[in-house]
Amino acid sequence: MRKPLAVVDIQAPNPASPLYDRVATQIPSIAEKVLEAFFARSATYRQLPHQLVDREITEAVTRHLQVFLRALREQRPPAPEELDMQIATAVRRAQQGVPLDIVLSTYHVAATVGWEAMAAVAEPDEVPDLLATVPALLRYLSVAVPAVAGSYLAEQQALHAERREAGRALVAALLTGREAEPLAERIGLELSSHHVVVAVRVDAPALAEGADARLAVHGLVRRLRAELPKHALSALDHDGGTVLLPTTAETVESDLEDAAVLVRSLHTAAGTVLIGGIAAAEHREDVPAAARQAADIAELAQRLGRPPGAYVLDDVLLEYQLCRPGPGRKRLARVMDRLSEHPDLVHTLRTFINSDHNRHRTADELHLHRNTLNYRLRRVTELTGYNPADPTDIRLLSASLIVHDLRS
Repeated sequence: MRKPLAVVDIQAPNPASPLYDRVATQIPSIAEKVLEAFFARSATYRQLPHQLVDREITEAVTRHLQVFLRALREQRPPAPEELDMQIATAVRRAQQGVPLDIVLSTYHVAATVGWEAMAAVAEPDEVPDLLATVPALLRYLSVAVPAVAGSYLAEQQALHAERREAGRALVAALLTGREAEPLAERIGLELSSHHVVVAVRVDAPALAEGADARLAVHGLVRRLRAELPKHALSALDHDGGTVLLPTTAETVESDLEDAAVLVRSLHTAAGTVLIGGIAAAEHREDVPAAARQAADIAELAQRLGRPPGAYVLDDVLLEYQLCRPGPGRKRLARVMDRLSEHPDLVHTLRTFINSDHNRHRTADELHLHRNTLNYRLRRVTELTGYNPADPTDIRLLSASLIVHDLRS
């Protein structure tokens, strides 16, 4: 039969323990051991400037050890003001791009190395004093680590917001042809000469009864941003926006395909109707024109009732040309104006065109008798002067209907 484990009686720390006094005198050497452990375990810290390591990090580790010993003797957790230096150091690590998991791991490295150093100098009769440091150390970490993590995350969020705003300003500069290099340098970005431009149009999200519209909009924007690749520059809002994808002359074709995949991912993430117009800019000065083209493509697809997804110019080429101002567009508009007082004829003509000029399918779609359909198509001919049964005339009627839809 197994014997029950002995209960370890951990006493309260003895403020006058010589062990703690000896450890206090060895804080500089313990700090050096902690730094050695940092460098052995983290390539990120090895990449930091030596002068930073020699000064700031050494001071921070030393301060941690001093605060811990003081709190240990006084049998209390560290006070908030005692962690000011450590928090300031964590904020600088956020600014330097050191990942949070590495920052927090250093606290446990320091705790391990510090406690092992204390154990190495403890005399046999000082084991109770050594054991008393364990709950105190855990208490110290339970206060210090959340405080540091909270400050780090707050700084990181501020940096992300600043970078996002700088990114929006950079996108605005590129879209308007203004000087963009200073803004790119501000966020540490090397500008590409080629870009794929994606213009995004998003329908308002459907809201459940009692749902907060503001939260729904913020959630939509966050979901869209989460789908963007890291190299993307974006200015997105609740109703869409613009995404710039840097590319090269050699990869622009494949990147156009990737942009279409991105639009499909954005549509899935949005949870509502999303259409993306895509165009390529072969030079940086071409970005404004490409952005206008992408926006026109997205608007055309949306106004024409096209399904959600990605569209390039070839997908709406006829419609794109027909929406350009000019005498041809005006003459096409007049054709459909002759049917303006007969919406049933417009609807019949549209259905006939969408049914590939098949009268049987059109009649079924409209739930009309074949004779009624024939009568309506004859009326279209009488009012417009163009016969839907004539291959040449139906092309012109289709173009006129497109212009009519674009003006609506």
